[in-house]
Amino acid sequence: MRNWSLSPQSVLSLRLAADARVSTPDYMDDQIWELSLEGGEPASVALQTTYGLRARGMRIFPGFSLGEAVVSDPGQFYSGPVLQHIFPNYASILFAPFQELEVRAEFWIVDSHTVAGRFGLSNLSGDMLQLQMRLFSLLVPAEGGERMSAWHHMGVASLAGRTENLAPVIFIMGGAQVEQTVYPSLVLNRALPPGEMKSILWAHAGQKDSVSSFEAARAAASRPWEAEIAKLELLNESMIDIETGEEEWDAAFQFSQKVAIGSFVGPTRALPNPSFVLSRNPDRGCSRRGDGSDHNWQWDGQTAMHAAFLLPLVIHSAPELAKGVVRNFLSVQKPNGFIDWKPGLGGQRNGALAQPLIATLAWKVYEHTQDRQFLRDVFPGLLEFIKMWFTPEHDRDGDGFPEWDHTLQMGFDDCPSFVPWRLWGQGLDITKVETPDLASYLYRECQSLIRAAKELHLDEHIPPLEERVGSIQKFVDGMWSDEGSLYRYRDRDVHHSPKGEKLGSGSGEFSIPVERTFPGPVRIVIQSMGQEGLKHSAKVFIHGRGGQGRHRVEQLREKHFQWFSNIGTATSEKSYVEIERIEVSGFSNEFETIVSTADFAREDVSLLLPLWAGIPDLERAEILVRETILNPERFWRPFGISSCSSMDPAYEAANNEGAGGVWMYANMLLGEALLAYGFRIEAAGLFQNLMQAILLTLRREKAFREIYHPDFSKGSGERDHICGLVPLGLFLACLGIHFIKPNEFVLRGDNPFPWPVTVRWKGIEIRCFEEHKEVIFPNGEQLEIVGSEPRLIKKSVE
Repeated sequence: MRNWSLSPQSVLSLRLAADARVSTPDYMDDQIWELSLEGGEPASVALQTTYGLRARGMRIFPGFSLGEAVVSDPGQFYSGPVLQHIFPNYASILFAPFQELEVRAEFWIVDSHTVAGRFGLSNLSGDMLQLQMRLFSLLVPAEGGERMSAWHHMGVASLAGRTENLAPVIFIMGGAQVEQTVYPSLVLNRALPPGEMKSILWAHAGQKDSVSSFEAARAAASRPWEAEIAKLELLNESMIDIETGEEEWDAAFQFSQKVAIGSFVGPTRALPNPSFVLSRNPDRGCSRRGDGSDHNWQWDGQTAMHAAFLLPLVIHSAPELAKGVVRNFLSVQKPNGFIDWKPGLGGQRNGALAQPLIATLAWKVYEHTQDRQFLRDVFPGLLEFIKMWFTPEHDRDGDGFPEWDHTLQMGFDDCPSFVPWRLWGQGLDITKVETPDLASYLYRECQSLIRAAKELHLDEHIPPLEERVGSIQKFVDGMWSDEGSLYRYRDRDVHHSPKGEKLGSGSGEFSIPVERTFPGPVRIVIQSMGQEGLKHSAKVFIHGRGGQGRHRVEQLREKHFQWFSNIGTATSEKSYVEIERIEVSGFSNEFETIVSTADFAREDVSLLLPLWAGIPDLERAEILVRETILNPERFWRPFGISSCSSMDPAYEAANNEGAGGVWMYANMLLGEALLAYGFRIEAAGLFQNLMQAILLTLRREKAFREIYHPDFSKGSGERDHICGLVPLGLFLACLGIHFIKPNEFVLRGDNPFPWPVTVRWKGIEIRCFEEHKEVIFPNGEQLEIVGSEPRLIKKSVE
């Protein structure tokens, strides 16, 4: 287990919660804690929470008295706090309140309602120390609650309070007394002989009543600490330990794995395996309704896209959690093959079809686990799922190239071409567009199923899947733009990708005399903006001719508009080669309406995904990489690949009034794509850019962020969101390391990074140098690997 020595200035996320590998985190009442090494009110080493906003705050912290000296503020310690160990549910800190006294403070989240702690007090002097230790508790309850105060039960003194439906209790082993001062505390007096160490055990529980809380806290404090912590250390040895020579890098890898594993909650009756939440913070975790239906969007289900980013961070240390995510999707599958886009632990269902990434996930899990029974179990459901995407409900023109059903289903919520709730978005109806990203997912999904079928010797399924792959490749090849050196969106019906233009605008009701003939068919996009709450009954009449030359008048009514707050958008059902006029009515003068032809030439990161799928040939891939991806005037920015080309009119690096932030998920896929096509140095450079964005944000905010700025060192979005973590899998792939088992892995001999790297996993140590790697096995045996070709290493188990 890696021993850290991180000061408060370099410490990252210190949120602690129940670990789904050793307990069952309560999806309805998950109490999440944050460890503070400095600051706060009062300043202290503290464990704090809001019980999922059921309290304004709860803060538990120690104080120490030696003679006349009393101290709880880390700023007044003889030696300040240093983080030694950190797991998803455990942390240990070392500090010295006085020169004579060293304290090792341990915090362990036993389950969703219980915290246990241990203070190891060591006398560093040659004299007997008469020590007094206080454990303070500062509860600021919700309205009508009670602050912590003395409470006696079964002859034992403890602290108890109440906030909403919780009755928190704090208990200390060893006969503590209550001291009711500004901050109520439990007090213990200890005589500490020279050179000796004594432990003080305590616990907190937050149950519905004080008696239940007391019993849970006392039971937690009585558990065999040495044995329990030894189990945690053994469990977390499966985390990948990376040493780069830069402690910030190493810590970011470790903390990313901690946050990833710590994002899992459950299982519940709705999902048979633990599932992940997007951000597990102290303000989350409480379902006041008791069924999970009131959890927000970060807690209401798992998507395939989020799983694709998260699973590489947990597959090595928690393979059963990774398998469980795939099985959860299949547990909600309907007989016709339909899998919900976002199944939740509370029984939530989104209603849209899941992104076609689940077979890809399953194959990745199999690659790392070699669990053939898992692959055999999931294959039939995954085969039926992919067929669902090619039904008329999702392939509206029946050409074998499906369309997304909704912008959110795509996973790129603020895609400039389709987002309907942003003024800077075009609001084009995504169901009328064939998109390269969906084709890429389907292509990769079919390839994964082909590999699985070969592995399972189910050869009868291979020919139809190969036919699908060939068909999708032809479709995507037809979306390539030589002029733009990238793939383009394409109109669903006419299979063209015209550039858009504004035809006119006006307030209230008006008519635009277009009188235009276009070089190819165009669709019309209407965007109306007004004050929220104003009534409207939209009617738009489009007079023109279609591709067959027949005159038509198309009517768009209120039901054709999507309204989000004060913005409404609609897209014509028909396409036009000639437009005479467009009439807009049903709006008051407070509404401003813009009429445009649909623009299929916008540039965003999703258009690059065919490279990840492996669709382009080497020549086209070279053009896409050199002229588009690596072009700093388009996507290649100082801190990663931007979600929108800087040449697009919606580009805005801060991601506030436009798109442009660094989306770590897309960067991970494109990093994998660069590696697959031989751009290894460029992939390593991309990873270094991403790491700089993460580290600069961590230094300032002590947390990962959902989105990172492409040009400046700052993040945005939710704190400790799983999509802002370090893409560990990409880093290992750049290094040329693919772990399968402790005695089986694939290595390349070279290292694309400008410094040596050491990787440790389950007793294996791999030292990566510029032109060779050294492998040290648990028994001390060593092996040298040279050359850039992948090599399978299998070590017989003795």
